[in-house]
Amino acid sequence: MISQFPSDHQDQSEFKRLKEFPRSSSSINDLPDLVLVEILCRLPLKSTFQCKCVTKSWYALMSSPYFVRLRCEQHREDQRILIFSNDAKSFSDDAGANTNFFSINKHPVFKIRTKRNFSLSFLPCYGSTGIEPLVVGTYNDLVCCCATWRNQCHYYICNPYTKQWVALPPTPRCHKEVRAGFICSLKEEDGDRKQEYYKYKIVQIIIPDDLGDNSSFEFNLQIFCSESGKWTAAVASSPRSFCVNHLLCDAIAHNGMLYWWGIDFIIGFNPYSSDTSSTTTDVDRHIYCCRFIGKPVEEFADSFDSLNVCRGCLRISQRFCYTNPVGRTVLGFSIWEFKDDGHEVDGGRWCLLDRFYIRQIIAKDLLISKWHHGRYWEKSIMVLGFDPNNDNVLYLEICQHLVKYNIHTRTLKTVILCPYNGSTCPGKRVFSFVIPSWPTLQHQYAYACPS
Repeated sequence: MISQFPSDHQDQSEFKRLKEFPRSSSSINDLPDLVLVEILCRLPLKSTFQCKCVTKSWYALMSSPYFVRLRCEQHREDQRILIFSNDAKSFSDDAGANTNFFSINKHPVFKIRTKRNFSLSFLPCYGSTGIEPLVVGTYNDLVCCCATWRNQCHYYICNPYTKQWVALPPTPRCHKEVRAGFICSLKEEDGDRKQEYYKYKIVQIIIPDDLGDNSSFEFNLQIFCSESGKWTAAVASSPRSFCVNHLLCDAIAHNGMLYWWGIDFIIGFNPYSSDTSSTTTDVDRHIYCCRFIGKPVEEFADSFDSLNVCRGCLRISQRFCYTNPVGRTVLGFSIWEFKDDGHEVDGGRWCLLDRFYIRQIIAKDLLISKWHHGRYWEKSIMVLGFDPNNDNVLYLEICQHLVKYNIHTRTLKTVILCPYNGSTCPGKRVFSFVIPSWPTLQHQYAYACPS
């Protein structure tokens, strides 16, 4: 039985009493709960979850709101990092195409140049195939993933740091191609053991097999809700027509909405607000409205290269390419930030943050300047994402090297040789991952043993 934990004003007197009347102990289990909590809350997060598996009493002790609050006070700063992925499945029909993850963070869990420094191998789908699953989206330390890119029907929500996971019910209908999104929001649990839990939704935009390049104002969805534990069919209506086949990647979550980016547009969708609902013989059907955001006006612009969230705003990189009067190809990127006013159509405006020319910035670095002598080297350049801790820094891939570019100083710095092979393409993804002071909690977890 766990002793009653003291309130804040009782802490000092309680520990003073413990100090005045020490107890001789033959084992750590003989220590008072208050002393044991003070010891255990100072452990690293991974060790904390390993200790929860020691005994039932330790599990109950370390699951209490008092322990969680005290540990969060001891470890206040969350570590926000980037995980890079080649997402091989997203641009290959090869069932054996393997996804690779790596990070440049110095945290012990993400060591550089290890064989696999970020892995989802603890999931059941990895055990059956030996291949890393596809990451659909992240929220803090929660990762939503699927075993396959095509025919997505089995999803997992997991925590790669604590090795906790839950398998979701399969989709009612399995479609060959979808564009998925994962969004999570806080839900507070009331009761004697009050703790913060999170609800989430997974949204599938269905790509019809016979659509071609036809544009439409509506598209079909399948939505999973963690509160109901069910999938529902839905229809979304756009204020402007677009071709759903032109959506390039899975969505990112921002301010309660999911955003998918296409060749020259962005679609925003709020999965928590449906306008109407109707019931057929077999399913509940919900109707949603989404927002349409056009690309910035940029001469010689090619397409969006990446969509990210930085400083609480949407940011995109836009590639431009043209031939100058002397016949030389000029390649560069424009970095735009979206100032949102909330309107569904033509709402907000794009603000240009920076425009840089590849040859100019490469010429300043002797090592990187040697790479551009290779054939088709321009095609090997891609903007991957922004640094989550420095909004002036973004990461590029140049000739299969990860390169850091500083918008303020306009300088490049080589970080690492990318530990995967393959050409640059929109399928390569970067997602943020947070090692918080305490893991993000769901209502239910299926537990895997910590490694």
